[in-house]
Order: sequence, then C-alpha cells, then structure tokens
Amino acid sequence: MTIRYKGMQMTDLTKYKLLPAGGDTYSEIITKNKYYVDKTLYLRSVFAEDGSSVLLFTRPRRFGKTLLMDMFADFFRLNYINPSDTSFQQKRFKDKEIMKNKVFVDKYMGQFPVIFISLKDIKGISYEVAKGELVNLVKGLARTYSFLQKSEVLTEDDKLDLKNLCSDAYLKKPINQNNLTDSLNFLSNCLFKHFKKQVILLIDEYDVPLAKAAAGKYHEEMVELISAFLGVLKRTPKNTNEENAPIYKVVMTGCLNVAKNSIFTGVNNVVNTILSTQSEFTSIIGFNKEETKKVLEDYNLSEYEGMVKENYDGYRFYNEEMFCPWDVINFVAENYEHKLNGTESDIKPENYWNAMSSSKILQEYLGYFNKTIREKLQNLVDGKSIEVKINDSMNYDDLKLHDPDDFFSLLLHTGYLTAVGNPSKNNYLVKIPNKEILECFNSNITECFNDMVKEGPDFKAVNIAKALLNGNEKKVEDLLSEVILAYVSTRDFATKSNPENFYQGFLSGIFFNCKDVISCYRSNAEAGLGYLDFAFKDNPGKTAVIIEIKSCSSTDELLGAQKVALEQIKEKKYADSYIKDSSIDNVYAYAIAFSNKYCRVKVETLK
Repeated sequence: MTIRYKGMQMTDLTKYKLLPAGGDTYSEIITKNKYYVDKTLYLRSVFAEDGSSVLLFTRPRRFGKTLLMDMFADFFRLNYINPSDTSFQQKRFKDKEIMKNKVFVDKYMGQFPVIFISLKDIKGISYEVAKGELVNLVKGLARTYSFLQKSEVLTEDDKLDLKNLCSDAYLKKPINQNNLTDSLNFLSNCLFKHFKKQVILLIDEYDVPLAKAAAGKYHEEMVELISAFLGVLKRTPKNTNEENAPIYKVVMTGCLNVAKNSIFTGVNNVVNTILSTQSEFTSIIGFNKEETKKVLEDYNLSEYEGMVKENYDGYRFYNEEMFCPWDVINFVAENYEHKLNGTESDIKPENYWNAMSSSKILQEYLGYFNKTIREKLQNLVDGKSIEVKINDSMNYDDLKLHDPDDFFSLLLHTGYLTAVGNPSKNNYLVKIPNKEILECFNSNITECFNDMVKEGPDFKAVNIAKALLNGNEKKVEDLLSEVILAYVSTRDFATKSNPENFYQGFLSGIFFNCKDVISCYRSNAEAGLGYLDFAFKDNPGKTAVIIEIKSCSSTDELLGAQKVALEQIKEKKYADSYIKDSSIDNVYAYAIAFSNKYCRVKVETLK
C-alpha cells in the first residue's frame, strides 16, 4: 500500500500516521510510527488468565492473526545476549495499554525464550517439494540459535544435533527425518536448558500445509509429517503433568480446527473459533465496531462509516460485530487524501478481499451442487440467511467427500459467510456478510465455471451457442458432452434430488458466457401457456432458439424424453411469439435430455 500525494503539500499529511501495509511486522509498525490498533491487553488474557497450555485461534485470512502473533513474540522474547535487558520492549510497547499493568509487565515482559514460526510457506506441487520447504524452515530456525553452540550447559551431543539441524543435506536425508520432525521439541529443550526459563512457542498458519496438500492430492503424507512435527504439543505442562516442562505455552493460529487429524490427538488444547462463546477472546483478531469507528475518526472519514459498514461489516464473532482489518485499512489508505484534497466524489469502496481470496474452495464443489445446495446458494445471493449444519472441527481431507455440511462450514471459516444465529447445537443461521463478499461470491463461482468452458482463445460456451443458432444438433450434442464430462462430478447421481435443477444451472453458466453471441436471453420465463426453460436470439435478431430440458434416470429414457420435450414446446406455445414475429427468419426448438454424464440433443425447425 502506498500513500499518494497528488500534488498536495507534505504538511497536509503530517498529522496523519502512515497506514500499515499487509505484511508489516509489529516492530515495523511501531518503529516507523505507523497506525496501530492496540491489541496488547490480550497479552494478559492469553498468557496469564487463560489456563491452557495449547491455545488455537481460528479466523479467516487477512484478519490480523500474524500481526497479533508477532506482537506476542516481541513482548515476551528474551534478550539472548543480555537476559535482564528489556529495553527493546520498553521502546516497542511504550504508551500501549498493557504497560499500565505493572505487575504483569514485570513478571512477563522480555522473560521467555520465544520460538515463532509460520507454516504458510510449507506448500508445493508435490509432497517432496512441500517437505523441502519444511526443511528450509527448520534450517533457518536452527541457525537463529547458533549462539547455543557456546553454551556451557548443553552437551556435546546437543551441539552436534543443533549443528545438524543447520545442514540442508543432513535434513533432506530420509534416515534423518525424525530429527527434522522433532526439531521444535529439541530446540525448546535446548533453550530451556541454557536459559533455565520455559519457552513460548508461537505457530502461525499451522493448517496451510494441510490445505495445500489437500489441493495437491498428498494430504495423507502431509498429515503424517505435520503431526510428527507438531508432536511438541504433547510435551507441554498439562500434557506431561510436569510443572517444569520446557514449554510454558503454545499459541497457534489458522483458518480451520482440523481436530479429526492426528495432529491434536492426545493434546489438551483449547480452541477459539469464530463460533466460540469465550467472550474474552471475541475481538482479539479483527476490528470490532468501536475500533473501526476510531480508525475512521482518526482519518477524518467518520461520515463514511455507513459505506464501510455496508461493504466490509457483517461478520459476527459470538457477541461482537466485526470488520476485516485488511478492508478497513485499505479503504482509509486509499481515500483519506481525497477528503484532504477536496475530491470526496472519488471516495468509493473497492473490493480488497477478492484479490487475496481463492476460488479453489468453490471449484472443489462444482458439479456436486444438488437442488438443495443450489437453492441455499441462491438464497444467500439474494441476501437471505440459511440454516446449515456447521462442522467446527473439519478436516481438509474431508473436502474430497463433497459433503454439503463441509462446503458451508468451509465458506463460514474462510470468511465467505458469517453466523447470525444458532437455532440448535450444530445448526447455524449463516449469510453473506457484506457487499464486498457478495461480489467475491458471485465472481468466484462464475470464474470457476469460465475456467471449465475455455478452449484456447475461444470459449466452448460460445461454440455451443453458435451451434444452437445454426440448428446443428450434432455439434451441440458433441460440445455439451465434452463440457459436461469435465464439469459434472463423478459422484453417483442417484444421490441428487431433482437433477433437472442441476442441468438448468449448468446451461445457465454456459449461456452467461455468450453475451457477445446471443441477445434477448430468457430463463424460466413465462411464455405461451407456461414457462420455458431457455430462449434467446442471435445478435441481429434473425434467429430464435427455444430450449426445453429433461432429466432421465437412465440413458434408455433419453430418446423418449426428447420427444416429450419437443411436444411440450409446441403444446405450451413457447415459440409462438417468435414464429409470429416477421423480423425473425429462423426458429429452432431444442429438446436436450440428460442422464448423469450423458446428453442427447434433438432440434426441430419451427420456422
């Protein structure tokens, strides 16, 4: 994010702090005097008042998880050269709310060895590539503690093992994998021995390797690797029943709580999700209403609170109304100068979330949407709330089963939806939180489908439309068959209710991509004595197409269904207005019958 000056005098901006860009660390924000929403009181909530030894926070992306963890690390990290020196923290936390609590500060600030890692880069097109990234992470981490080689407390074996963890060649040998996966435990023990102080372990984006592995089809291998790597969680005080265990506390962040995996087996951990009712942590990640209002006030944008609320609000974390910090900061950064410059007409809400959200979570489900899911999706797009069963501890590998509950659970935990009610234990009322996410929702679904109908520089969808307008039933059938084989799931269609709705949506997606070829497009529209499925004309308006679709339980019924469809078009007089229109030269009636992944097309020229 850059601050634009547009010919204004520098003095116009001096009363405003620079705004942080994505990726700024806590130290960068403080040392460069950038704007910071003070979350330091949560230091006490998490590390003194919360009694768990392993605490996991799950929130959507771009809500500020990493910045929170970075602030934690800066506050607690011991000065390894001069352990009694807390001048670093005195500078970084000067004037912050936590400094008012002298008892806590004296006991905790700068008093712990800290291991802070992020697993966001543990990914790749294959398991071996992803494992290589874990090797790089461990190697870099071990090198930060190379000063332990001079420790008078560590044994020679400890120092040799530490040296080996700094070696790329050593870590990549399969025979040494146990040393790789035990590295967090080993380093914690070394720090504990050397400083005689318990270690705080901070693990950010812990579930990214699992998400990427699920997409890359190597999930089982990655679960085994990460489970072993995070085996250190089992060695915290409450899991070992040792008061003097090397680790004081582990704090983790991610998007999902993958409790079904072996990662948390045997770990007494506490999980705080967007559905948790622990009010002390509700606002720990993200901006609440008061914090958002304060940011707008500080940049003279209070009058745009309604605009910000409409576009970026709507999230509910238990009892708090929450905003995505990424959106709020970007909006302020891009617009506060307009207020100074007298160009308020240029102040507008952009879509900041779409650039960093992923449509892959939707791609996994394309072709699996039955009638019930489609109706729920339509209700969401229409601004309504829907009731769904939410899995608050789902496994990324569960996505391959394409369970509707997991689909909506994933949308909720990744920020596409928010919970607005809890009618029963696992059932929640959910909705799309705001205009920005609605735009993302629509564009990502469309984008997914577009990718599936592209063919080189052209679209298969366009070729289908052209074939329909030319009365070429064989080409229509061939192209539709090709697309449906790629688009429709391999799941047994017998489990789908009313498949005709599925095919209706399937064809709607195709015709959506044909705006340059077709005109006067109509779907589920009143015509003649009933409601036709599809109708459109070519751009000159000389040719009209009417389509009736049928769904069959077996391929043996396809020809009969075609006949029924054509008769329906004529009996219900769907085409009469086109036939009577003197400006239209050609009218084609199409019967398209589907059965699972098969389709048959029949055309009759009515004019």
